[in-house]
Amino acid sequence: MISFFWQLYLSFIFLTALIFFFLANNEFAGISLSEFFQNFYPQIIFLFLFEAALAFIVSRIAQKPIKAIRQYLLEKEDSRNDLKKFLNRPDEIGALANTIMKTTSHSDAIIADLISQQHYLASILENLNDGICIVDKSGIVRIMNQATKRMFDIPESAVSGQTLIETIRHFKVQELWQECQEKGLQQTVQIETSLNHNYLQCIAAPLDPMDEGNILILFQDITRLHQLEIVRRDFVSNVSHELRTPLTSLKLITETLNDGAMDDPPAQKRFLAQMEKEIDNLTQLVQELLELSRIESGLVPLQMKNVSPCTLLENAANRMQVQAERAGLEFVWDCLPDLPAIQIDEDRLEQVLINLIHNAIKFTPPGGKIRISAQQKERSVIFSVQDSGVGIPQKDIDRIFERFYKTDRSRSKSGTGLGLSIARHLVQAHEGKLWVESTVNKGSTFYFSIPIKN
Repeated sequence: MISFFWQLYLSFIFLTALIFFFLANNEFAGISLSEFFQNFYPQIIFLFLFEAALAFIVSRIAQKPIKAIRQYLLEKEDSRNDLKKFLNRPDEIGALANTIMKTTSHSDAIIADLISQQHYLASILENLNDGICIVDKSGIVRIMNQATKRMFDIPESAVSGQTLIETIRHFKVQELWQECQEKGLQQTVQIETSLNHNYLQCIAAPLDPMDEGNILILFQDITRLHQLEIVRRDFVSNVSHELRTPLTSLKLITETLNDGAMDDPPAQKRFLAQMEKEIDNLTQLVQELLELSRIESGLVPLQMKNVSPCTLLENAANRMQVQAERAGLEFVWDCLPDLPAIQIDEDRLEQVLINLIHNAIKFTPPGGKIRISAQQKERSVIFSVQDSGVGIPQKDIDRIFERFYKTDRSRSKSGTGLGLSIARHLVQAHEGKLWVESTVNKGSTFYFSIPIKN
C-alpha cells in the first residue's frame, strides 16, 4: 500500500505540472485557472483516474516480488517455489532473490550445525559421570547436569535460576565459588556429601574472559579412591602387625638364648620349637601374600575340567573330618547325586572349601556343629559351609574378604587374615560369587556359587 500511495502522489505531482504547462502555453494565454478547470475538468478527472489506475497497477507489479521475498523470509519452505519464479529475472529483483536464497540457505546450514553441536554437547554433558555446574557472577546456577543432581540428591524438577546455596546445600561449595570469584584462579577442595557420605573433589575455575564472572564447578566422585586409600593404609598397618608379632617373638627368643638359655637343654629345646613355629608363620604369610598377588594379577592358570560337585565336597570333607572331630564338633555333609557337573579347577576350589571349613572349625566352640552342602539354583551350583560358632558382627561382614582384615573376636586367633581374600579371588576367577550370612553368637554360613556351563 505504501508503494501505491507513493505512485499516486507522483501522479498528482505530474498532473499538476502538466496543467501549469498548458496554462503557460500561448494558446491558453489569458485563461484563468478556474476557467481552465471549468473547461477541461472532465479530461482532468479522466487523466487523474487513469494515473491512479496506472499507479495501482505499477505498485502491484512492483510489490509482487517484494511480497514473495518477505513471505519466503517468514515461511521459507512453504514459499520457496514462489521465490524461485524471480530467480531468472535479469534486473535487481532477480539479483536480490538469488542473494536472499543463497544467504538463507547458508544461514540455515550454519543454524542446523549449531543446533546439532548443541544437542551433541548437551548429550555429552548429561551422560558425564562427573558433575558440571556453571554459576554466574551473581551466584545463580545457569547450567547443571544430571550427575550433579545425583551427587547432591537434587530433585529432577529443579531448574536453573536458583542460587548456588539454594541448589547445592553445602557450605564448602559456596565457599569454593566465592574464593574462585575473588581470586580469579582455579580452586580445589574435597568434601563429603551429607546424605550418601560420598567423597567428592570439587574444582572451580573461571571461564573464558568472554564469560566474565561465570565459574565452572566440576564435581568428581572419589569415593572409590578414598576407600582404596583406606584399604591401602589398613593393608600396610596389618602387614606391619602380622610381621611385628613373629619378629618380636624371634628377637626375644634369641635374646633369651644368648642370655644363658643355651646352657639349659630343656629350655633350649622349647625355645627352638617356638622359633620353628614363628618361622612357619612367617613362611605361611609370605606364601599367602605371593599366592594372592599371583591370583590378583592373573598369573595363576586354572586347570579347568568337568567335576561333580559331590566329588569336590566329599574330598574336602574327608580332609577336614579328623580336625573337626578333634575339636569336639559334629561334622556332616550332604549332596544330591544328580547335580550337574561343573567346569572348574578342582584343586583350587577344594582349597576354597578347606579354607572355609577350617575357619568354621576355628570359630566354633566344642559341642557345635558344622554342615557343608551343595545344591543347584537355576544355572549355578551353590556350595555352603554352615557353623554354629561365634558369628560375625554386622559391621565387619562387608570387610572380612579384605586382605588381613580380622574381626575383634578373632584378633587373638592364629592366621594371617588372607584366607578369605584368596578364596574370594579364586571364586571370582571361576566367574562365581562368594558371600556370607551371619548372626552373632548363632553362627555363620558362607556361600559361593559356580555357574553351570554345560
